[in-house]
Amino acid sequence: MIRYHALCLMGVGAVLAAAQVAGAGTVTLTGMPAYSPLHGGCGPTAAGMIIGYWDAHGYPDLITGGDGSNSWTTNQAAIQTVIASQEHFDDYWGTDAASPHADNCIADFMLASLDPLGDGLSYAHKQDDGLRGYAAYAGYTSAQSDWVWQTNLWPLLVAEINAGRPLEFYVDSDGNNDPDHFVAVFGYDDTPGTERYACYTGYDSAVHWFDFAPVAPGQAYGVETGTWFNPTPEPATLAFLGAGTAALALRRRAGRR
Repeated sequence: MIRYHALCLMGVGAVLAAAQVAGAGTVTLTGMPAYSPLHGGCGPTAAGMIIGYWDAHGYPDLITGGDGSNSWTTNQAAIQTVIASQEHFDDYWGTDAASPHADNCIADFMLASLDPLGDGLSYAHKQDDGLRGYAAYAGYTSAQSDWVWQTNLWPLLVAEINAGRPLEFYVDSDGNNDPDHFVAVFGYDDTPGTERYACYTGYDSAVHWFDFAPVAPGQAYGVETGTWFNPTPEPATLAFLGAGTAALALRRRAGRR
């Protein structure tokens, strides 16, 4: 049954600086922007934070505004347009336009709010389309993105953070065994006996740490899927990431706004 719910690689030096020996403790990326309140839905906002991160890490055409263009404080209007443009709201919130505009924002490329989804909702398996599609729209046509289930996600999370690349998770925010929210992930904790992830929820600008656990009753922010994004991956990177996703079955799930 279908269920509806609510780098270029940054350089060897930068990648090695982010890397850490397994089991050594917490690793977090610096320069990850926090965007709150949610704009156009939790999926577009979480993906927008990832785009904002890359805008300040070698891809300045992702967001207009010059120096500091990924700052929610100083360039909020431009960032909101990247996440969900006014045309997106005009054409898809309330009802779908008969002749909609050409896709021009993250929300458009991930098909957020399109019928039968409600306003602000987007599918878990379309987050990669939003990231990859918007990057191409901004001129970065080599960008790659895909998603994996939680059972295969921990090694990928560690590898991506160590390489300086944030991810997006689809989670069950209230622990009712029903995934409903997207978050921007930029760190992990592999202290012996511990598996946690660091994220921005879009509800505030605080860094939140949650157990890296599957969706289950009572497990707040349990993880169902994760989406990786790489602006200009090398062939070896694509082979590694593809091996983790090729055999995965597709389920259509949507997070709330």
